Amino acid sequence: MSDIEKPLDPIAYQFWTPEPKTMVKVGPDDVSVFLPQIPLPLYQLELQDGEKPSDKEIGVGLYNYLRRFPDCTFNSAYAKLLKDAYPYYVSDLGSQIIMLEAKEVDPPYVRRKINYMKILALLENENPGLLMRIGIAYFELALTYSELIHVRRELMNAVSWLKKSLLRVPNDLTVLNYLGQACYLLGDYSAVKRYWQGVIDHLPDGEARQTLQQRLDKIAADELPPQPLVDDFEAIGVAMEHYHLKEFDQAALIMDRLEEEGTIPREMPSPEFFYFLGLCREKTAESAGAFEAYNKALEIEPEHEVAAQGRERILDRKEG
Repeated sequence: MSDIEKPLDPIAYQFWTPEPKTMVKVGPDDVSVFLPQIPLPLYQLELQDGEKPSDKEIGVGLYNYLRRFPDCTFNSAYAKLLKDAYPYYVSDLGSQIIMLEAKEVDPPYVRRKINYMKILALLENENPGLLMRIGIAYFELALTYSELIHVRRELMNAVSWLKKSLLRVPNDLTVLNYLGQACYLLGDYSAVKRYWQGVIDHLPDGEARQTLQQRLDKIAADELPPQPLVDDFEAIGVAMEHYHLKEFDQAALIMDRLEEEGTIPREMPSPEFFYFLGLCREKTAESAGAFEAYNKALEIEPEHEVAAQGRERILDRKEG
């Protein structure tokens, strides 16, 4: 008798284990594909004991579950079944990735894109370009300010996927460069030297090579941040958590400390840092300090619209 199991994940899913030699019919020619005897996720479907889901219901469950949980148990078997029995879903994944990459999207959509690419990677685990794209997506997500509370985790994910790509193409300069950047943020400077030297060895003479060599020279001279940059980025993430909880004094205290120490503004200057610093100061009635922070954001990026709006708010209050 088929085994209906309670889901371990969200209540939208129920798990059903097929009996031996259970199959689904696929395609216009009704080709038979045997189902593996593992728990298969069913989406928003409740079966009675002994009841078999339809072929379509099995496909819908696999597709929705893998998109949410590409790292789940049996993920490789699920992906293979999706490819063999429901190839149109795999084609849809490719289309969704293309659409998400064609425009700037918010972090939840970036995570969705990563999940979709990870499903394709289950089917193409020797594709170095796909593995690299996942690693770069994680790297970019890690440095998104709204996601900094998870920066360490996402950087480690980036390193993991980039290393998988490097195993396939050992001298890929893009992968080596991103690995160097991620390891620099994590404070693994011996790895940074190894990866960036690999880039320099294959770069022609020019500005890019000179810039990277200068950074390696600073590492060799032990001219390093007092602590790994990831620690400071995590601190910004904590400050943002305080800010969202309306604990503005705590948020401002962290951001003021980071500006005073100067490591992040010096190593990785960004308008987002000074814009958020300005917000924190504005919320704690430090108008002069907020105005200064917004100005610094605009010095880095003159078109930073929300920093300009913050500066205007302060000016309007003064005139009022």
